[in-house]
Amino acid sequence: MHQSFAQVRSLFPFIFALWGLSSWCGADAQVYYMPEQVDTAVLLIKARSRITPERIDALAELAYFFRQKEPERSILYAIEALKYEDCGKDINRLIKIYYARGAAFHHLGNYPESVRWSLDALDLADKAGDRLMWFRSIESLVLTYLYSNNGELALKYAFMAMPMLAAAKSNTKKFDLLIRLGWVCKQTENYGQAIPYFKEADQLSRVCDSIGSASRALNALHLGTCYYALESYDSALFFYRQCDKMRAANRIEVLDRTVTGIGKCFMNKNSPDSALYYFQISRKLSELSGDMENMATVSLELGNFYRGAGLISEALESYRRAISAGHWIAINHAFYQDQRRNIDFWFTPSQNVPEFYEISGYKPAIAAHRSIYEIYRDQGDYRGALENLEEAVSIEKLLEKIYRRSEVMQLNTRYETSYKDQKIAMLKAESEQGVLKIKQSRLVIFLLSGLIILGLMIFLFLFRQKVIKAGQQSIMLQQRLLRSQMNPHFIYNSLSCIQSFILSHEPELANKYLAHFARLMRNILKSSAQEFVTLEEEIVTIENYLELQRVRFADKFDFRVEVDEKLDTGLLTLPPMMAQPFIENSIEHGIKHKETKGLIEIRFWQSNGSFYCEIRDDGVGREKAMEIQMKSDAKHRSVATTITRERLAVINRKRKHKISLGIIDLKDDAGEGVGTRVVFEVPMRL
Repeated sequence: MHQSFAQVRSLFPFIFALWGLSSWCGADAQVYYMPEQVDTAVLLIKARSRITPERIDALAELAYFFRQKEPERSILYAIEALKYEDCGKDINRLIKIYYARGAAFHHLGNYPESVRWSLDALDLADKAGDRLMWFRSIESLVLTYLYSNNGELALKYAFMAMPMLAAAKSNTKKFDLLIRLGWVCKQTENYGQAIPYFKEADQLSRVCDSIGSASRALNALHLGTCYYALESYDSALFFYRQCDKMRAANRIEVLDRTVTGIGKCFMNKNSPDSALYYFQISRKLSELSGDMENMATVSLELGNFYRGAGLISEALESYRRAISAGHWIAINHAFYQDQRRNIDFWFTPSQNVPEFYEISGYKPAIAAHRSIYEIYRDQGDYRGALENLEEAVSIEKLLEKIYRRSEVMQLNTRYETSYKDQKIAMLKAESEQGVLKIKQSRLVIFLLSGLIILGLMIFLFLFRQKVIKAGQQSIMLQQRLLRSQMNPHFIYNSLSCIQSFILSHEPELANKYLAHFARLMRNILKSSAQEFVTLEEEIVTIENYLELQRVRFADKFDFRVEVDEKLDTGLLTLPPMMAQPFIENSIEHGIKHKETKGLIEIRFWQSNGSFYCEIRDDGVGREKAMEIQMKSDAKHRSVATTITRERLAVINRKRKHKISLGIIDLKDDAGEGVGTRVVFEVPMRL
């Protein structure tokens, strides 16, 4: 299933990563994991030993120790250890090396390789009966699947640990397993499924003295989060308050953010005074602890509160604080200004992944910029509104790049898992046919794999060179097209028209056309970074552009956009801003020189496996327009039209189904130009 990045993108900075609960320091200790204590100096000496087994053991231990702190170094030690033939003779040592390598790749953000090595470690640990390393491999896989947006695989492997729940001999171990299972359900947005695990853990904690206050507080926080997501605000408030009491009594600083949750509950229960009280407390706590993540969150909540109360200056101040905190998080890859506290925020270092700091920082910054934009827009400060809208769009583009990387990583991770599953199934089938056939089959597979890999490497190298060249050309064309779309005269004239509405005391028209202008600018900036957009997005861009041009050329033309009802505009795609250059030509060169009012018709329909886009105008025609243009500016040429043709040539080179373009001069019975018709034919499947 394709889970929106909201699922694992929803790894709220609220995450207190329960997969490291066993590392807590004691019943009332701070929620910090205990770092491993290893004498690396001794291991480095042994790694240079002439005794092969001793050297391999030292390399394995070094790979394991540095897997989180210095993952590149860990991988080098693992590779060096695996070079020795004797390495595979000790299965327990091999498990540790595979696990370390998987964990190191996890910290480098190479999730497909992490899954590959963690699955191998899991398989070996299962064969060796090593339950500790088996569980650690499960733990590593669950986190990697969550971070690569593969929620269903995270759940699958998390619930492989269910038999351990039934076999747990102590309430403490049972509590740890329950809270881990609940956390995975929560992080994949299965809140209803998570609550029973957290509730059972809560009941155990009330009868088991060995379960510390920090554990109980965190479990209550997760229950509050689940109920809040399900909009059960009374239940959420109950558990948030329960967490807050234990937080305050035991000075658990990383749970200060639960106070923000209490404030949000009161907001949803229509108790604004109580909400403001807790938001202000939460902000003060964040200032004292240096918790920038909660500062961003609570500042955004305060901004929304003040804005709703009509306290605009206070709202703007809070929104700016949220922006500042959000940018700090994204740039510094940290939630706390104090580096020690930032590390201690996570229960296990396996969760300390830079990408999620960026997501956690950018989200509140975008929301704050958009809120400021709306305030300035309502106040009539259009310059300030546009600046904040542009900032929001700019940050959204950065976030979109992260999401696209995540989607690629998701597919690669699924492939590695699928490949592993297929490999296991194949080996089982071979084992049933006898040892001899297994050896023969493996030999054939290795040979074929080698040939395929060699062929793929050659193909990918050649293909990559072609793609790079085409990509560079495409980027240049996109930039040239964007410059042609962002015509300064068009922008200036559009804003001048909007300004005239404001000066003539027509705020409704000004607001209407400012909205058209903002949407058009946003669509142009967004689509300029994409090779294809949906037909629906293209139609919206066209309509916004024509609305603005109609204001600019008052009473000069009308337009009509017709879309065939059979077209699925939300699914069909085409290159962005394909029609706009020709619409601009229709206005600037056709209708502009016409004495009477003109008409521009845009039609979309489908036929014979393609859909068509037609731009028709009743202007003076291309020949007459060229004559007029030659007299006024002999050096002018239609740059946008040329760029569009070049773009289509680049796109068509790498696709089986081609996009075609036709331009037809319309003439009357006397042979005089009466307009121009432009038709694009776009395959339904590009």
